[in-house]
Amino acid sequence: MSLWGSGYVTDIEYSDGFYREQVPEYMALAATLGGFETPPLSGPFTYCELGCGRGRTSLVLAALNPQAEFHAVDFNPAHIAHAREQARLAALSNVTFHECSFDELTDPRFASLPMFDVVTMHGVWTWIAPELQSAILAFLNARLQPGGLVYVSYNAMPAWQEMAPLQRLIKELAAAAPQRSDIAVARAIEQIERFGEANIIPERFRGAAKRFKDGGKIPSYLAHEYLNEHWQPAYFADVARALARAKLNFAAGSDLLKNFHNLVLAERQRALIAEVASPELRETLKDFCTDNWFRQDVFVRGARRMSETHRALLLAAHKLTLMRSAPEAFEISKPDGTRWRPDPAVYQAVFKALGQRPHTVEELLTLPGLPSGHLVGPVELVGMLVGTGVAGLYHDPSQAVIAGADRFNALADLEPETALDHGAVIAVPKAGIGIALSAPNYALYRCVKRGDTPVAGDLAASFINRCRDRGAHPIVDDKVIEDAAEALTAVTRDFGQKIERIVPIWRTLGML
Repeated sequence: MSLWGSGYVTDIEYSDGFYREQVPEYMALAATLGGFETPPLSGPFTYCELGCGRGRTSLVLAALNPQAEFHAVDFNPAHIAHAREQARLAALSNVTFHECSFDELTDPRFASLPMFDVVTMHGVWTWIAPELQSAILAFLNARLQPGGLVYVSYNAMPAWQEMAPLQRLIKELAAAAPQRSDIAVARAIEQIERFGEANIIPERFRGAAKRFKDGGKIPSYLAHEYLNEHWQPAYFADVARALARAKLNFAAGSDLLKNFHNLVLAERQRALIAEVASPELRETLKDFCTDNWFRQDVFVRGARRMSETHRALLLAAHKLTLMRSAPEAFEISKPDGTRWRPDPAVYQAVFKALGQRPHTVEELLTLPGLPSGHLVGPVELVGMLVGTGVAGLYHDPSQAVIAGADRFNALADLEPETALDHGAVIAVPKAGIGIALSAPNYALYRCVKRGDTPVAGDLAASFINRCRDRGAHPIVDDKVIEDAAEALTAVTRDFGQKIERIVPIWRTLGML
């Protein structure tokens, strides 16, 4: 770990990722569902990402929003060098990447930065030193527009309570035998597994230790998660009170389903929590009830409540499109293990309509043949469809948006082997977001994109061979398959299902 990192991992780069929760339109949607006014984002707007890593999210958003101005900040020069090169190759002139620490953002040399409508920070707040958190607050006070939106994600207490001692142990084990961070964290986690088997790790920590083994995360991600000096999960109440110093109010969670109390709390829990006067404490108590490990919250600078009528009109104007195959039975799991099934007659009609073409929410709620007097309204319909990922917001993109997305998507062709091994993020103009494709999904996408007819068996054989060339085995339905014949059967079946179910969605979204 370097001396300039202020306790943060710097010897390996952070893994790429695109996070829908950082999309301005989705932040505004969450705030609208929460009943708060948001800044206008359909025309030009300004956006800043704090802790951008290798820049994937800001690059995708810049490609999809040529009318907007983007700034992205990271203190790791390797991250910024990569992001700037990607922006150059994709000819994205509306995004600027800044190599600096958060405590430099209020220096005179950044006086030319604009006032921002949107600021986001994914995986930053609970991994940095307190003085850097204070620097972020100073930046928000200086550079966030009145009415502006802030997205912040963080490890949430009390769910991390049992993990905290193990994180400390991982960090100490890694420091005791210094190596590159990804190697050190993998070794430390393996040691902890053996400590558990030998009863060195007490029984009460076993469930937390199991998260390391079952997490499925690559070592570079785990290093950035657990080896930072200032790793410190936080209670919602503390985060909300800190952000209040920048005049920010909690608007809603980006995980839309968690905003619906009937889905996350039992009736008795809702009644008792409602008796608590403090809104920060009420939201914190929800985390006690739901075992919430990771919060993704939207805050607004200057809380302006909207009427229910105005909210319904705004939501009714949104156009939705399917993002995956519609389920035969639409059910939502609740924390207590039960399932809630929204009005089947309404939702099946909605899915049938969306299977034909995108519709506005108003069109969906007034489809011919819907049960008379049904109780599904815009808040529920948008929250359930978008919150589950079955549907997303639909756009009629301009040629400038399509051109920017095409230039960004062409970057994957510059490193085809990497994309085929690890997957890729594709900018999707009609959805206004980036979609992460797994390695097998990218292989299928690439095949269809170049005009070939996809054959499940051929795709399966090619994918299995790539796995074997790298000393690995294919994984289907979370199962590692080592037997060659079994693997070919399972992967062929999997590709067949993808061809049948996913390719039509890609066509609707204009990806092909």
